[in-house]
Amino acid sequence: MFRRLASDSLQYGAAMLLVRGLQIFLLPVYTSVLGAGHYGVVEVATIAGALVNLTVALEISQGMARYVADSSSPQDRRRYATTAVLFATAAYTAFFLLASAASDRLSQWLFDGQAGASEIVLIAAALALNGVFVLLQDLLRWLLRPGAYLLASLAYAVGTVSVGATLVVHADWGVAGVFCGQLAGAALGLAVSAWSARSLLGLRADSKAFRTMLRFSLPLVVSGIAVFCSTFVDRIVVRNVLGLEALGVYGVAARFASVTGILTVGLQAALSPLVYRAWREQGMGGQLAQAFRFYCFGMLPVLGGLSLFAGEILLAATGPQFHEARHVLPILAAASILAALYVFAPGLFLGERTGRVALLNLAGAAFNLALCLALVPLLGPSGAALAAIIAAASVFAGFVGGGNVHFSVPFDARRGAAALALAVALVTTGLAWNQAAPHWDLLQLLGKSALLIMATFIAFVVVLRPEDRLRLRAAVKRLT
Repeated sequence: MFRRLASDSLQYGAAMLLVRGLQIFLLPVYTSVLGAGHYGVVEVATIAGALVNLTVALEISQGMARYVADSSSPQDRRRYATTAVLFATAAYTAFFLLASAASDRLSQWLFDGQAGASEIVLIAAALALNGVFVLLQDLLRWLLRPGAYLLASLAYAVGTVSVGATLVVHADWGVAGVFCGQLAGAALGLAVSAWSARSLLGLRADSKAFRTMLRFSLPLVVSGIAVFCSTFVDRIVVRNVLGLEALGVYGVAARFASVTGILTVGLQAALSPLVYRAWREQGMGGQLAQAFRFYCFGMLPVLGGLSLFAGEILLAATGPQFHEARHVLPILAAASILAALYVFAPGLFLGERTGRVALLNLAGAAFNLALCLALVPLLGPSGAALAAIIAAASVFAGFVGGGNVHFSVPFDARRGAAALALAVALVTTGLAWNQAAPHWDLLQLLGKSALLIMATFIAFVVVLRPEDRLRLRAAVKRLT
């Protein structure tokens, strides 16, 4: 499993690096031109897009993933894939028409009039086309075709950068230019994905396949809304309590914190299809536990880098109005790492207990909201980030406790506690070190680098088992 996992992870990681790294690459370009208020518009549209993707197509992609990956017959895979794509296309078309008709109201309700009706239509078109593209690209993942997935991501990146950056910087299109770029990227990515998966795409939906997928995915609509709330409730509370400009600063911190997801999303993307294919094999639980330890070890230096160098990162990549994000970035980076841990506890999904998944995520969202409402008025944006950490840790504990009944993963509690203690030390050190306004200081950079190297060595010793270290050394030896 580990050899295939490593190969697929590299390709999926490269694909996600193109897409998510693209957001980091465009961040200084957009922030320098748009300013905090208009960048807040982009952030609100991003939040709305996440909710659209979770609800409009009734999470049919989750049902497609479960049954395409687990089907041995090419005919069955074609039925499930074709039905899911046709339904999603119809659903997103309906969404676009409704959003266009209500563009004037949406302009005032969501964007305080800072985005006009024509821009709302453009945003709706970009979100709809992106929804179909994401589903088609996901189909390639469940077919275990990471190379085609990478090619589609490359097409998306080329379209987004070439059109978006040109229109924003050179044509002065503002927010409209951002979403024209996303529209062009989604169109190119969709074309590549459809061509790569053409053998599984037809023109007729299958009602039985549709009902089967919906039985699995409908509870996940509720779960998806809960995940959305848990993911974005911090930004929603910041926007309503502190204002649109504070949201712009917070959103910049969240973009940089997403580097943790960029670096590990390849592992996450490769792991789920392999688990769905082989979860009945003996020893799979132990392999997942080992993958979890490697994840913790790999993420600790990343968390340390984002925490210790938060000020320098923002100083190099953003304007002065966004430098306050250094007080939030370390906490959000830790929350991003915790939010991805559920993939190592897949028992509820494998046992088809999607209703329990929904309840668990609803409880996590409610907990996150309560914490945000309590902490944001007291601590400002840092309170929202702290709420995200606590909620993400609670939800992961629920996945482990509820999922081990259906699929047991033997986590090492002692080494997990050591990883948690090291993460807390890195975040608190980073926050303390970046209290002052960011500036370039060679001695300070050297001191932070030495501390990061020491923390990485400690993680190597206390997080990994001896057999993990042997496997890691062997992998490095093969590569070199």
